[in-house]
Amino acid sequence: MPPLFSAAPVPAASPPADPQLGRTAGEGPSLESAALRILFVDGSAGLSGDMFLGGLLDLGYPEERLREVVASFGAPVSFTVVEGSRRGFRGKSVTVTAPDDRGHRRLAEFLAVLDRSALAADTRETAAGLLRRIFEAEGRIHGKSAEAVHLHELGSLDTLVDLAGAADGVAHLAPDRIVGSPVNVGSGSVEAEHGLLAIPAPATVLLLSGVPTFSDGAGFERTTPTGAALTALADDFTGWPRFAPERVGYGLGTADPQEGRPNALRLVLGSAPDSPDGAAPAVPGTEPLLIVEATLDDLPPEIAPHLVERLLAAGARDAFLTPVVMKKGRPGVSVTALAGPDRREAVVAAMFAESTTLGVRITEAAREVRERRSVRVRTPWGEVGLKLGLAGGRVVNRAPEFEDCRRLAEETGAPLKEIYREALAAELPENAPRTG
Repeated sequence: MPPLFSAAPVPAASPPADPQLGRTAGEGPSLESAALRILFVDGSAGLSGDMFLGGLLDLGYPEERLREVVASFGAPVSFTVVEGSRRGFRGKSVTVTAPDDRGHRRLAEFLAVLDRSALAADTRETAAGLLRRIFEAEGRIHGKSAEAVHLHELGSLDTLVDLAGAADGVAHLAPDRIVGSPVNVGSGSVEAEHGLLAIPAPATVLLLSGVPTFSDGAGFERTTPTGAALTALADDFTGWPRFAPERVGYGLGTADPQEGRPNALRLVLGSAPDSPDGAAPAVPGTEPLLIVEATLDDLPPEIAPHLVERLLAAGARDAFLTPVVMKKGRPGVSVTALAGPDRREAVVAAMFAESTTLGVRITEAAREVRERRSVRVRTPWGEVGLKLGLAGGRVVNRAPEFEDCRRLAEETGAPLKEIYREALAAELPENAPRTG
């Protein structure tokens, strides 16, 4: 699932230094390091809006910046941040206060508050997209459109603070990629205006569509609808990425169970040399690879694109479909997924779950890789990421980031092919490798 936002650093006044790292919190890597920033969201203890916001603040998102955003809403809402612990794990909890808040808002009311906020345009769009996800889920449950439905518990201002704060906090930390773990939903029931609801709540289930989940049996709601909506920010859910951790933040949930997992969301910010998912090596060499295949003659064509998406979400490096002619002249399709050995179980499980096959073929292979580097280049319409392929320290191939080009095309109205062409021909930064 592509992220809803385009991560870009937003300046902040004198962010705090991180004594553990010897660097400034939120400071990104230099072009010389060519490292990609990765934010890992560990949902093994659950996920809620206030836990995510607390984790971002603990990770280096300035509290004063969040206060400025909330104050710009022009609404009677405030928040407090408290440092505490859950079963010995320290972290930060966020409590939103809105004593005169009536709740029961429609999407248009939330969007009106966002429009007058101090959020940057891209970040405001992210927050609006997260809100719309919740309203669309509730609308599906009640058989209404997102615009027609009004929220009860989720219609309060604390939902807006959680989602807008999350969008702004992520924009401030500016990861190039967000990777999530499987999400713990908890168990039991929760009291709502519609009555006693089984956990996970109906909206939570819809918002977690396509996200790997589990329950550790804890008798409370570990993942809320707001937290489930935030899963849209993740690029994938492949678990702990191959990266160098640099900073850890914990967001504390309201409940404090005395047994089982601490009710704390762990966020880890780190870097990986030029690998978007932290999985591929950034230096030349050979790496092991598995080819997972199935050949089908009964797969409905509407399901095929979804199957490819789920294989990628399970951690496949690539997945594709090839038309084939099977026995008795039947037309069919061969489904192929390329995966590292560490993703074998997840990719095979996705193949069985999402396709009609009763068996898969697994072939051990190896692939040779070249060194890769990522830089930012300027075009007449804005900056675009450029992936460089290196051999002997020299650039032998380059490819613009398609999503960057598409975003600029949508924002400016310029033809996508022109933006792509300009990015391909753009001058590299001074500290980038030489061409040749």
